[in-house]
Amino acid sequence: MRYAAILSLARGIAKKHDISRNRRRLGEFMEDMFNAVTRRFNLCERGFQARAAIYGEAFQAIFTVIMEELFPDVRLIHGCELEDACLMGVGKADFVVIDEEDRILAVIEAKGSADYIICNGRRIELHRPGLIRTDTTKKAIANAAQVKYGISRDVPYIIVTSHKPYEGSSSHCKAG
Repeated sequence: MRYAAILSLARGIAKKHDISRNRRRLGEFMEDMFNAVTRRFNLCERGFQARAAIYGEAFQAIFTVIMEELFPDVRLIHGCELEDACLMGVGKADFVVIDEEDRILAVIEAKGSADYIICNGRRIELHRPGLIRTDTTKKAIANAAQVKYGISRDVPYIIVTSHKPYEGSSSHCKAG
């Protein structure tokens, strides 16, 4: 139920920033959210893998709240298992957009994280957030192939990220 706690935190922070009326505060919302998650889950004392998993969930919560606030008519399912695409269990689809008849309109992969955190009053840079990490880019591309060949070549597969790959990097080459 960690995601539920993170989503609740994101909703509270979004309300504070009033993102539905002030879209210019989206960056501040994300920054505050990642710092709140850092404090709440004591991420300054945890290793990369533990931080990455929690920041991934935080980014999904951020995306959920942005969609709820700015695009409330979009029917979005978080953590959807797609058996035909072999996206099950921990590898399930991050999000699925459905129509009023529950047909899949799009599959959305949300890959993002903070680029820095505040620990003990110090700013600590986190290297390779979002799709800057090659393995994250590869996972997103593999999931796209599973959706295209498992469900339908016509279902849009959308990748939402906090950070695009650097131009000229191997991640950029794969995603471009």
